[in-house]
This record gives sequence, structure tokens and C-alpha cells, in this order.
Amino acid sequence: YAYARKRDYEKALEICEWLIQDETTEIGGYRERSAVYSHMGDIKAAIRDQQYVISKGSEEPWDFFHLGLLQLEQSLAAQAADSFGMAVAMGDKAEYYYYRESALFFRAVAYLESGDFERAIQNCAEVAADFETYVRTTTFRGMRSREDILNAAHAALEARAHRGTSVEGEDCSEG
Repeated sequence: YAYARKRDYEKALEICEWLIQDETTEIGGYRERSAVYSHMGDIKAAIRDQQYVISKGSEEPWDFFHLGLLQLEQSLAAQAADSFGMAVAMGDKAEYYYYRESALFFRAVAYLESGDFERAIQNCAEVAADFETYVRTTTFRGMRSREDILNAAHAALEARAHRGTSVEGEDCSEG
């Protein structure tokens, strides 16, 4: 990844391939190559490698968390919500809570992106009121807070309720 940060992608991928060839470092090689591909902007390839790591039985919360971030970036909100859920579950199982709050926050973002506003609000309830982080999706780009996500979810629910009332009223007047 250090080579990728220097934009020496050829060297970075070469090292990843070397790691992948050895059974003892294969999974680490795929993890690193996923990060390199992400840095290169090839998110589909990054997702593919991260999914491979998970398919090998990973119980590392980071693997699911990273996959969720990649999926969000590709507008795969439903899959991202599942990945963040797995990050939370794996962390809870191992009593390792480092990614828990971030995973809950990003799962709320994924629910918001997929139109499941109630679940977005439920997930935010488990996130500290002052939580904020950088978000990179088609809808949100930049620093976002728990409050931003809650406000967007509540506004979307209000808009949906308003549309539902208007549509019902129109249907009745036409009948």
C-alpha cells in the first residue's frame, strides 16, 4: 500500500501477487491488493478481492467493514448494509468493538441510500451524538455527522408521508 500511495501501482501489485502466491500470506495479499485497487479507483476489483478474503472464512470485522465501504462507493447500498452488519456481528463475537460505531454509522448511511429510513434512524440511535466521519457515496461526499444522517432520514420520511397523503387525496377526489 505504501507503493500505491506513491502511485507506483506496478510495484504495489507485484508485491501483492508475490504475497498471493504463498499459502501463508495469500489472504494478506488479497487484502492489500484490494486496498491498492481501491487507491487506483478500480473499486470493482477491490470488491472482488475483498469478497475473496471473506469467502475464505474471515472473521475479521475490518474485512467486512472495508467491503461495506467499497460497496457504498459503488452504490450497492443493500449489500453494504449487510457487510456493515457482519462487521458489527464479528466484532461483538470477538469482543472487539473498534469498528462497531463506524459500522453502525455507515450501515445507517447504507439504509438511507437504499430508502430504508426507519432502519437508518434505528442504527443512528446506537451511534454517539457527536460522531462524524468522512463519507463517500453518490449522495454524500465529505464530512458527515450522525445528526446529518438523522436529519436526512427524517426529512425523507416526512416527504414520503406527504407524498402518500397527496396521492391518497388525489385518488379519492378522482373516484
